[in-house]
Amino acid sequence: MRRNARPTDLLAAIAVSVVLTVPMAAGATSAEPVTVDGSIAAVNGSSLTIASPGGRRNVVKIQSDTLVLRRDAATLGAIKPGDALAVTAKKGAEGSLTAISINIFSPQLWNRVRKGQWVMDTGNIMTNALVTQVVERVDGRTLYMKLDQGTGMISVPTAAEIHRLTTVRPGDLKPGMRVSVRGVAGSDGTIKASSITFDRRG
Repeated sequence: MRRNARPTDLLAAIAVSVVLTVPMAAGATSAEPVTVDGSIAAVNGSSLTIASPGGRRNVVKIQSDTLVLRRDAATLGAIKPGDALAVTAKKGAEGSLTAISINIFSPQLWNRVRKGQWVMDTGNIMTNALVTQVVERVDGRTLYMKLDQGTGMISVPTAAEIHRLTTVRPGDLKPGMRVSVRGVAGSDGTIKASSITFDRRG
């Protein structure tokens, strides 16, 4: 599992803010979760062959509850009150939060993620919550998010990466796509996917 993720990595925001919060498939709670990044080498019905750097290949099984997510670039202006977000942020010395990356959840994904705010292994703060207000003006860009303990305020610099995650059909997965797969590995090495994420081409 990655401990650090650079904003320039293709699917870094997914790996640290979304996929880690998606529950494992039914019956697989005792297995160790795995994440595989690579390109789709082949599609065979409900199975994918993923080619990873170094020449390794993994067979991935798409299950009935596997989420297939397309990631599209978005802007702060696309975020509206009531939207569900995953915000990865740095904490300042005075306790303020500054967003590094933001993912706008699809309704299907929001139903399956952990809600709330917590400290990640990297030391950054993860916030999965609903937006109550978005303020964008000349002197600042701010998100207000609904938390159990009240409202959390997060500053959004222009450098923060913002994406929308849309749930799509497994049939949208094609050879050549670069994907990030989250799931559990069986005794034969086959990965049962809980989520598969890809970026829109072009």
